[in-house]
Amino acid sequence: MSDDMSMVSPSSAGEHGVLRSMQEVAMSSQEASKMLRTYNIAWWGNNYYDVNELGHISVCPDPDVPEARVDLAELVKAREAQGQRLPALFCFPQILQHRLRSINAAFKRARESYGYNGDYFLVYPIKVNQHRRVIESLIHSGEPLGLEAGSKAELMAVLAHAGMTRSVIVCNGYKDREYIRLALVGEKMGHKVYLVIEKMSEIAIVLEEAERLNVVPRLGVRARLASQGSGKWQSSGGEKSKFGLAATQVLQLVEILREAGHLESLQLLHFHLGSQMANIRDIATGVRESARFYVELHKLGVNIQCFDVGGGLGVDYEGTRSQSDCSVNYGLNEYANNIIWAIGDACEENGLPHPTVITESGRAVTAHHTVLVSNIIGVERNEYTEATPPAEDAARPLQSMWETWLEMHETGNRRSLREWLHDSQMDLHDIHIGYSSGTFNLQERAWAEQLYLNMCHEVQKQLDPSNRAHRPIIDELQERMADKIYVNFSLFQSMPDAWGIDQLFPVMPLEGLNKSPERRAVLLDITCDSDGAIDHYVDGDGIATTMPMPEYDRRTRRCWASSWLAPIRRSSATCITCSAIPRRWTCSSSLTAALRLSCPTRAIPWRICCSMCSWIRIRC
Repeated sequence: MSDDMSMVSPSSAGEHGVLRSMQEVAMSSQEASKMLRTYNIAWWGNNYYDVNELGHISVCPDPDVPEARVDLAELVKAREAQGQRLPALFCFPQILQHRLRSINAAFKRARESYGYNGDYFLVYPIKVNQHRRVIESLIHSGEPLGLEAGSKAELMAVLAHAGMTRSVIVCNGYKDREYIRLALVGEKMGHKVYLVIEKMSEIAIVLEEAERLNVVPRLGVRARLASQGSGKWQSSGGEKSKFGLAATQVLQLVEILREAGHLESLQLLHFHLGSQMANIRDIATGVRESARFYVELHKLGVNIQCFDVGGGLGVDYEGTRSQSDCSVNYGLNEYANNIIWAIGDACEENGLPHPTVITESGRAVTAHHTVLVSNIIGVERNEYTEATPPAEDAARPLQSMWETWLEMHETGNRRSLREWLHDSQMDLHDIHIGYSSGTFNLQERAWAEQLYLNMCHEVQKQLDPSNRAHRPIIDELQERMADKIYVNFSLFQSMPDAWGIDQLFPVMPLEGLNKSPERRAVLLDITCDSDGAIDHYVDGDGIATTMPMPEYDRRTRRCWASSWLAPIRRSSATCITCSAIPRRWTCSSSLTAALRLSCPTRAIPWRICCSMCSWIRIRC
């Protein structure tokens, strides 16, 4: 076993180090297709990320302008050439704007297809990502956009940006008197602020503060549905959910407002099944149930004008288009079609007007726009070495392991691969026990462990991935033989969901993708906590406990590790276990494919041409 843990300094490449080498061999279309399948980029990348002819990851911030592409590996090299260090979080605001346009376009097509007369607004929940540049990029996209707040602090941020948007503000979450007063002040300022009643205790405070401020409140009600989704956030929906009013409480709310003379203030119906809804059937079921609330409220004389279906639009982190917790079995068009059809059908059946549809999609808007890039600082590999026989008087477990090794190389032997593996594992176990009791010395233990690694290599070579019976052994050996790659980042700072709730994120190298992925690896952070490791990876066959890796040069470690669709709600979390806190770099490009990076904490702008150009300029 080799152990290489020396620290690596950033590249000292000069200004011309980012120029495309004329001697590099372009990747064939067959190799490109193989790598796309290996990492499922075609699915989770959503046309924003791809592998170019050099085997590098390329970024297309706006798929409507496919010629404007950025070679991410060259971008990182340019950053290092300027003396900047990794890790870094690269942000592409154009992707934010394209996601917003795509969702709006999907609902526009659905409304046209089903003859739906109501409007549609996407309301962005800022708890998903509160960074000012994210919010302003969405607001300045030119698309209609509303903002959602779930706390007093978020509402203050929303009101600060409300003048830039012509849409609505939705107030969810726990509401005390100060929160309610602030929302009513926003309404008095001329904003369209919906206070969503989620607990019966809130309505009395709302009416008191509205009278004191002499303002007519604009109210919504969150219905607690019987329908419940599945997945990590399923507790957000269903009868046991934390928020929302049951059917009896909805009736009580209507009567309270009627008696107070504020029945016309109740204008919005809201429900929320949970974040990251994997199954479109769960979404359709929830919308149909909530549509009945819309119908029944109209029968009670409540003029509901807005139908807020909440969040739930998921992201396919795996790229498998499945119902697993980290994937979705639908696309934007199917999502929009199911919502518009269910609401429109209920309205047509009961002769009711089509309400304005609101979705609170945050994850699906922001997830794709960030890429976490970090450098490899250490590698530990399990290497194959030439086997040597034990001493003639060696103990029986050592002799048994050697006999198994010789038998594996005999022709015509009919013992199964699994049997060889099991025999060697039992012998190694006996040697470990004997070492603890003093029967075996350190040299004998090291010899046995190295011979076992050689056996694993030999078994691996004879396994067939297409044989289902071999898959469990392949997975076991890949995990046992995987390289340990130490990456300059903190899992708890940059990917807390991977540790806290086993959320999967696509992780892969930035370059070397024109080579076959011959090795397997696990990524470890540099914190002092043993939990600082990524446990699951996207694989072409689904989810694996090791990551496929092309061969890489351990001396230069030019194969950066990168994570896409990184955690969003916790993007402002702080790290208390290490100093590997990534700087945030915002990349903005024009249609001419020029790219400009800016760091909010350091005034170091660059101007870089994209990978389609034959030259590159860097300016500090």
